[in-house]
Amino acid sequence: MAVADVIYGSMAPLYDAVCGALLQPGRRRAMSLLDPRPGELILEVGVGTGYGVNHYPPSCRVVALDLSRPMLDQAARRVDGAHLDAVAFAQMDATKLGFADGVFDAVYVPYTINVIPDPVAAGRELLRVSNRRARIVFVNHFDGVRATTNLINDAFGKLASIAGVNWSLSLDAFVSALNLRVTSLESVNVPRLSSVVVCEKALA
Repeated sequence: MAVADVIYGSMAPLYDAVCGALLQPGRRRAMSLLDPRPGELILEVGVGTGYGVNHYPPSCRVVALDLSRPMLDQAARRVDGAHLDAVAFAQMDATKLGFADGVFDAVYVPYTINVIPDPVAAGRELLRVSNRRARIVFVNHFDGVRATTNLINDAFGKLASIAGVNWSLSLDAFVSALNLRVTSLESVNVPRLSSVVVCEKALA
């Protein structure tokens, strides 16, 4: 079992208090830039306790993944009546997605990519299952993107590392390894240690 699954599964009852409201501005901005559209099939990777599952338009279809079963169970309980038929949940490793090639119209990855031991392997899977024109949106801390101050960044980094977060994941190296084109980059939350990164496949 992965370290992240042990840590996040055990903290599922406290996750909202620790990572809920504090990170919600970033989720809301990411959802706005994801711009879910009627009839689209959308993949959410790292749904956690489902803090944003009711923000999708009920007219789209969402497959929400997490490695942690306790997180998924809590997320499923959070779904409101309008979204019961719109959101499906699955326990799955992001580096080994059980979907066919090119099936998703958009991919949303909230606060997840730097807790995956091999983020590039996960990124390759996201590209594989998304179609040629898919929007791929990350909200995450990335190294090399403006932070409020080095002191705040370093302090949060030390705390994050305890929870298995790779605080030094470089945005430039990550998108380069995946041949992604960044179309939008915004710093979010207070302090502004996270970024919403909107990407698309770099088409030949």
